[in-house]
Amino acid sequence: MGGIVTLKDLVKTSLSNLGRYRVRTVLSSVGVTVGILTIVTMLSLGVGVKREIAHVLEGVGLETVRIRPATEEGTPLTQFLQPQRTVLITQEFVDEMRARQDVIDVRPEIDVPWGINISLRIGDEAIPITVDEVPWGPAEPFAAPPELVAGAGLVPGDEGKIYLSSDSLTALGLEGREAAESLVGQQVELVVQAPRGDTEVFSLQVTGVFEPKYGFDGPYFDAHIGVADALALKAWWYNDPDILAHDGYDALMIRAATLSDAAEIVNIVEGRGFGVTSLQSMLEQINQVMILVQTMLGSVGGLALLVASLGIVNTMVMSIYERTREIGILKAVGASPGNIRLLFVMEAALIGLIGGVAGVIGGWLLSLGLNEGILAYLAWREVPLTGTFFVLTGWLVALALFFATIVGLLAGLYPAARAARLEPLDALRYE
Repeated sequence: MGGIVTLKDLVKTSLSNLGRYRVRTVLSSVGVTVGILTIVTMLSLGVGVKREIAHVLEGVGLETVRIRPATEEGTPLTQFLQPQRTVLITQEFVDEMRARQDVIDVRPEIDVPWGINISLRIGDEAIPITVDEVPWGPAEPFAAPPELVAGAGLVPGDEGKIYLSSDSLTALGLEGREAAESLVGQQVELVVQAPRGDTEVFSLQVTGVFEPKYGFDGPYFDAHIGVADALALKAWWYNDPDILAHDGYDALMIRAATLSDAAEIVNIVEGRGFGVTSLQSMLEQINQVMILVQTMLGSVGGLALLVASLGIVNTMVMSIYERTREIGILKAVGASPGNIRLLFVMEAALIGLIGGVAGVIGGWLLSLGLNEGILAYLAWREVPLTGTFFVLTGWLVALALFFATIVGLLAGLYPAARAARLEPLDALRYE
């Protein structure tokens, strides 16, 4: 033992000793394997999901800023009422944003009031439908866009046009692509009835027909109209011809030229009291949440590693009892207490490393299986989301192996110190 001075010899001797008790070594490393497998799987899920979310948000444009008017804080007496707006998104503000050199696009939005009584009338037939302004903002990343059946969708600035769902036509007895195509370019009527008893008819031209999506990724509205028509409908519903001056727009989508421009716009509009949401800030919040989730998930594997460390301690203590005479012989031929201590610590660290390697491989295989399962489920639910949700990075593998080795090393400190304290004569007389 006095000749063991290199790491290579120390590792070789430790592996030889562990090989003499293969079953015990494997059982001791199983706990480490389970802990590392859990940590690798959970953390790789966090890494993968964070990457996919970032990819989706980057695809729709992190430079997008959504602005909402400021409102009064609700009270128990006003919680069911529409909050009073204190800072309006006026036409002047919209024009100001459009005039900025760092802004690419500005699109105001009008929300059609909920509960409004609207019917679609084609000829002598009429059915109740839901209507909303066509969404101009970033696409919903977890929902498929509606499939175009006939014609074309609305474009910004369209006025006097309507984009109908195929379901609304079916309810009117107009089924099939031919019926949808024959309706494109025709005039239809939206009949709106107010609680006060008044009725107003809005004549609109059909620009296209879409296939709606329901369930997980829907439903969409039965029909979409442009912002000008939504504003006219809302003004009539509230009996306020000048509602834009009194209430402003319901939202404003701004696409900045760069991320830094978007950040500057956010600061400006926040300073004026508007409510602001940017995809960049959403991404930062998501990253913070994912760090918390990764910590919580990783702690489960950490608990398993704690239990595994106790198993390693038990294995090494039992090994001392079985190898007491061997330790005595080693000391008799010149091995120092430090040599003995280092040998047992190395054996414990190797048990942790072996478990770590098995855990990394098992976590990688489990991640592949889970990723395929998630993709199959999303395809079954017709969610247009693909990608790799479990990402095993190099730093994660290195961290897992290092952590497993450290757990084994720390678990071996007490048994190693105990072995180093054995007296050579007492150890040689041990039976």
